[in-house]
Amino acid sequence: MKKGAEEHVIIRKKYGVLSMILSSNPRPLQLWKTLSLEVADSGLAQVDNTWNMEKVCSPYSRVYFIPEGSGTLTLRGREIALQEGYVYLIPAGLLYNYRCDSHMEQLYFHVNIIQVNGMDLFFGCEEVYERKVSGQYLERVLALYRSQRMGDSFCLQGILWEELGFFTRMAGVQETRTRIYSEMVEQFFLLAQNPVSAKNHIRSMADRLHVSESTLSKKFRAETGMYPGGYLEQLVIQKACRLLLQEDRSIAQIAEELEFSDQFYFAKYFKRLMQMPPSIYRRKMRGS
Repeated sequence: MKKGAEEHVIIRKKYGVLSMILSSNPRPLQLWKTLSLEVADSGLAQVDNTWNMEKVCSPYSRVYFIPEGSGTLTLRGREIALQEGYVYLIPAGLLYNYRCDSHMEQLYFHVNIIQVNGMDLFFGCEEVYERKVSGQYLERVLALYRSQRMGDSFCLQGILWEELGFFTRMAGVQETRTRIYSEMVEQFFLLAQNPVSAKNHIRSMADRLHVSESTLSKKFRAETGMYPGGYLEQLVIQKACRLLLQEDRSIAQIAEELEFSDQFYFAKYFKRLMQMPPSIYRRKMRGS
């Protein structure tokens, strides 16, 4: 049934007839099936002037609720105030500095909204987004976060989704990044993510899909706006960044999981894309 269309439905049962006027919008269900929310970490932090870091680039998007105090982000030389009574979204992949000159309380969530292509919905957004909220709203969010009740955890997740919904509208990504792709491109996404591997190349993917390299490249770029080689690189580097933040993985193990020939080639590859060796990235991001 098309969006907004109405249909008179008659269901005949043994003990009578059920009649109703039914309308349907398939879009929400389609989005719920194709977008997944992953929360890597969260916490309620009281920070002071030691909260200070340069050249931060996270593999996840950061959501900050600020009940008290203030801080500062620096993005491309421009200072952005983190103010009391606001909620902020810092998109995945954004390069920025942060600091606190005095005191700030922050409830943070490190999240990814994963699309069908395996990429974060906000990856590639070049701005920090903010929304002013009431003190009463922040008190409720904090109370839900501190609660041990299952129902409250569902309510908190609902609030997190709602905030992300506001930010998708601000960023203008709600339609441009959630389109329906052709079967060929969807199969490409599936192969590229199972597994994410440094050995995945456009030529080998075309062979597995039984099409020419040029046909796959043209169709992929026409539908996504990305070059397939660049997309495969981003999948590898984003997974590498996430794995580097896990406590139990050595760099050699990560290189092996991503199917690099050795950890030295992985380190060279990582440095080319992230402008720092994986060991420094790990130390820096764990400290942030």
